[in-house]
Amino acid sequence: MNLYRIISDNEWTQSEKDGKVPRCNSDTRAGHIHLNKFDDIKTVANKYFETAENPVVLEVEISSELYKKLIWEPSTKEKNWEQAHLLIENIDMNDVKRYSYLIINDKIDGQFEVGEFSSLTD
Repeated sequence: MNLYRIISDNEWTQSEKDGKVPRCNSDTRAGHIHLNKFDDIKTVANKYFETAENPVVLEVEISSELYKKLIWEPSTKEKNWEQAHLLIENIDMNDVKRYSYLIINDKIDGQFEVGEFSSLTD
């Protein structure tokens, strides 16, 4: 199973240096790491990220060990998508399989779209 994490370009640069994907402020407050299904990437990116952040979506492979630490939050009025949470401090870069910068689609009011994925070995 693969789930997706959206982070800013600055966080992505730091993740590559540190070998781990850090928690954002929202994760720290919540006490877990937020992840999403592929179909929810655009919704989440357009709700919580700004163009200046140059967001990156990471494809995270949920190993059997990570699966034991995964919980699902049902959709709500505010978040009309089911969201996964990992009960860990950071995502190890070894669990990140691919990444894609989100691109702005000027034809859809400047909304984010998922770009082409690249593997970490590219």
